[in-house]
Amino acid sequence: MNRQLADEIIACLQGERTVYSYYRDRYGIGLLRHYCRRQPGGRAPVAALRRSAYAGLLEKPRIRAILANCGRALDDAMLAINDYDTDPSAFVLTLATWGHEKHSDWRWQQTSRPGVNLVLQLNFSGEHDQHYHRLGQVDKLFNRYGHPVSRQRNTLAWARIDIDWASGSALIEEIQNDWLRRAENLEHWLLERYPTGTADTALVSFRACELPLGPTLAYCRHIAARYRPIWAEAVLWAAITFIREELGLATIYYHSEDSGRLLKLMGNRRLPPRSLYTDLPRRFCFRPADDWPDFLLADKTSRQLRRAHPNVRLFRLDDEAA
Repeated sequence: MNRQLADEIIACLQGERTVYSYYRDRYGIGLLRHYCRRQPGGRAPVAALRRSAYAGLLEKPRIRAILANCGRALDDAMLAINDYDTDPSAFVLTLATWGHEKHSDWRWQQTSRPGVNLVLQLNFSGEHDQHYHRLGQVDKLFNRYGHPVSRQRNTLAWARIDIDWASGSALIEEIQNDWLRRAENLEHWLLERYPTGTADTALVSFRACELPLGPTLAYCRHIAARYRPIWAEAVLWAAITFIREELGLATIYYHSEDSGRLLKLMGNRRLPPRSLYTDLPRRFCFRPADDWPDFLLADKTSRQLRRAHPNVRLFRLDDEAA
């Protein structure tokens, strides 16, 4: 999209903060709520759901428990009552932009067409920051400033999004996480260099920071246990909710491994984890799409790539998802 449109969206939607909570598999209830809202009376026959793209969601334990008490139809109200968890993880969402409109910057910024992306940043809450600050003065120890992270908050992960008002569609370019990967690398580095018996209070020099050994190891283990199982789900569901409920767009595309490498001109450089562009979209009920988004095909380079690689497909989540 162009810079002006991205800036206008941020100006309209950006508040001081948006609090967002997530628990494992919450996206399943969320997708079914979206589906039910589009049905007459907000109710969807279970038999129809089993024939829809959302059939796999019905096998999740939380949703099976709901189905046991819903009779022959599932409705938005019942799902809303059950949309909770006793121990959710809290986050703060912020919006930013990424990229430039010049063709010369296209390869570096890894957008699927010239222009900019919206960035939905999934930031840690104050609960996390209390643990983090026990390490001392470690400003953004695990963030990489060459990526679209917040400069005001600690960013766990983000989604880059391209949109097209004319077609009512959006493309999720990527979801990515630096924080957990870097924390895992730090934990391995500490365990290799500091044998058992080293005092927990020992100070360790790492990236110009003086870190207390014991609290640092405890922190790395805490966030791995707390956030690794949910981060990809959490940021993808936040992006889908943002696109549908805030922007009002019906169709969402998501890169496959092949389309991401091709359209973002990634070549043989280091690629993101394969599961993010194979298993994850399928869990969210995206289906392989025979078409490419019209707004991509408006670009000459994309049309040439489409002709040269006719078997490369993206994933698509339709508003109807029938």
